Amino acid sequence: MINIFPMVRHWFARLSATDPGLVRLFQSTKVILSVILAIFTTSMFLKMAGYPQITPAILSGVAGMMGILVVMDETEKEKKWTTVMLGFSSAAAVTLGTFLAKYAHAADLALLLVVFGAFYLQKFGVRYFSLCMISFISIYFSSLLKLQFNQVPWFYAAISIGIIYAFLFNFVFLKDKPEKILKRSMNSFHKQSNLTLSLIKDAILDPIYSQRRLKTLQKNVTKLNEYARVISGQLGSTDPGRIWPGIKPNQLRLYVFDTEMLIQTFLSAAYRLKMQHALEQADIRQTLSRVAQALLDAEVLRDEYTSKNLEEAERTIQDLRKQLNDLRIENRDDCKWLYLVRRVESIANHVIDGAYILQEARNQYYKGNFEEAPSKASDKPVNNDDHKEKNDQAESKGMQPSTKKAFQALLAGALSVIIGYSLSPAHQYWILLTAYVVLLGTETVGRTVMKAIQRSVGTLIGAIIGFLLAHSISGQSLLEITLLFCCIFMAFYFLPVSYAVMSFWITMMISIMYDLLLGGITEKLLQDRVIDTVIGAGLALFISAILFPLKTKEKIVENVKDFLGELDGYTTGYFESFIGERKTINLADSAFQLDQKLNLIRTNAEPLQKIPGRLNRTGIERWMTILVAINYYAKHLVASTSRRTMYESDQELMDTICSINEVMKENIHHLCELIDGKRGLTVKELNRQREWIERYPDKNRDYTLQHSILIHNLYYVWRINKSIIKLAVELGAAIEKQDENIQED
Repeated sequence: MINIFPMVRHWFARLSATDPGLVRLFQSTKVILSVILAIFTTSMFLKMAGYPQITPAILSGVAGMMGILVVMDETEKEKKWTTVMLGFSSAAAVTLGTFLAKYAHAADLALLLVVFGAFYLQKFGVRYFSLCMISFISIYFSSLLKLQFNQVPWFYAAISIGIIYAFLFNFVFLKDKPEKILKRSMNSFHKQSNLTLSLIKDAILDPIYSQRRLKTLQKNVTKLNEYARVISGQLGSTDPGRIWPGIKPNQLRLYVFDTEMLIQTFLSAAYRLKMQHALEQADIRQTLSRVAQALLDAEVLRDEYTSKNLEEAERTIQDLRKQLNDLRIENRDDCKWLYLVRRVESIANHVIDGAYILQEARNQYYKGNFEEAPSKASDKPVNNDDHKEKNDQAESKGMQPSTKKAFQALLAGALSVIIGYSLSPAHQYWILLTAYVVLLGTETVGRTVMKAIQRSVGTLIGAIIGFLLAHSISGQSLLEITLLFCCIFMAFYFLPVSYAVMSFWITMMISIMYDLLLGGITEKLLQDRVIDTVIGAGLALFISAILFPLKTKEKIVENVKDFLGELDGYTTGYFESFIGERKTINLADSAFQLDQKLNLIRTNAEPLQKIPGRLNRTGIERWMTILVAINYYAKHLVASTSRRTMYESDQELMDTICSINEVMKENIHHLCELIDGKRGLTVKELNRQREWIERYPDKNRDYTLQHSILIHNLYYVWRINKSIIKLAVELGAAIEKQDENIQED
């Protein structure tokens, strides 16, 4: 029984860490509370007023739901105005739908125009998309019910109630507070860090190599990387000093970056040490496990934190450093793996230093010595305005993506309405609705394929289980209503995770709702639902493939160039610290941006991964392998190297550093051109510059230690350039030879 409690704690921590900042939980909670209260309040109002139908209450719930989900403006003021405008837009759409219902197919035309506007008007602001979304649902609702004008005021009241609840939950009762979200995100990050460190510690102490355990650890590290990127994004608009007084965004960002890199490096080093039998030495094994445990205890931002934990962690790192020095002296055979342990020690030092900086900042604040520092370029997130401007200029030369998507939606919608009337005149808009939502958020044909399949599979499984469930609980109204709201909650809780799971819960909800409203659900109705979903998804896919198609590889090429553009700024910022220039970017933030752009490449490559061999045949798999390596080396420029970059003003040394930077900029530029299809280009190696740097201490013996650090700090620069050259050569570039070369690694 005693062994159960650690397992329970482990899984409880894992589950609580799966939603960084609890954003999904709070969003789903707001949705379900808004829907429940809107329906309940409207139902009570209708009952007291003597209105016999419940349909206005349903629209009220829909308005309450959409008032939470589709409001995506940047500022709170804009969100408030959009929420209010949703009510007017919905009311106007209900009026229009009621007026057009008496004219044949006029409502269909209105729906198509709204669908077109939802995509086209996004170029002018996300608010217009929100307004078109609720207009679409409102016209659909009024057309479906064949409303009369004497019924419209009741629906006005229902819409108002739904929007009021959405406003209250968005901006009063469960108002999003960036500081609380950041604190919860850091809590999730620490839990995931501790979970992963505990698993690494167990792996170090276990003499048996386990491939299954390695895969589990790699998944945990990937999840930790996701949390770190979430926190970095939040720090762009949230001041951590409001939560932990005295702490600045750049300090917290660097601490998160170092912690993530430590765990990533710890995992890699631990398994490579195990493969080289280094962990068979009891002293190394025990010291590394002590390091893991000390880092577990040194959670510096928790409220009950004590400095003893951090001091113990520092002593443990010092013991590891001493042990490394002793091993280096006693047994030179260990040199083949000592560098792995030294890498862990180096990054662990950065984490400890970062933790001390955070604690010192808090202590100084409480002592009254804290002064608001002037804003520095290094404290600010990377400015991508130039990049956005270039994208806007490129798009202005041709039809913008939003316009292309609008025409795709218009054509798919027109075909959906025609087929809908032919196959399902009782619910002719089901195909249109499916085609519309499948086209939402899918830029490439490949992503549309994935979303269409997920929608179809989720609907099919949801229809089967929903039909069986509805039959088993038919007549139990209270249970059905409870399950109905549970389905709504689960659908929107899992929406950011899996579109197929969301579709499953939505179809379950529809099955229960039809049974509740119609007094029973038939196999024919659910069969039509599945067929219409498949047809709508197929239409969306067909139109996206023939009208202004954007192929997956084309999108990946665009993403790769974005990644290389970020890499160019990142390496330039890194070299600035060596030549005495003021930093123009925050390197930790830029490292997170690299991670984000690499993750976008992976996401857009998913459709190709679903087809066996397709990723390899297109060459994308090789690109991704090299880009992953570049990203790894780039992050280690900050994580594994010394941050003491004060070198004497030697003009020849500065010229060499500038030369390295210029070569890398040129190589990155040529690689982008090669990816675009240009040929006859060359790339340059850095062998001559590397040799000069590594021989420099021999000519300046007074600065041997200082320049040994320089050699160490530039190690990953050579790795990055070699990777760039490798990819460029595979794309057809020639290597520009140099007169002098050094022996390769």
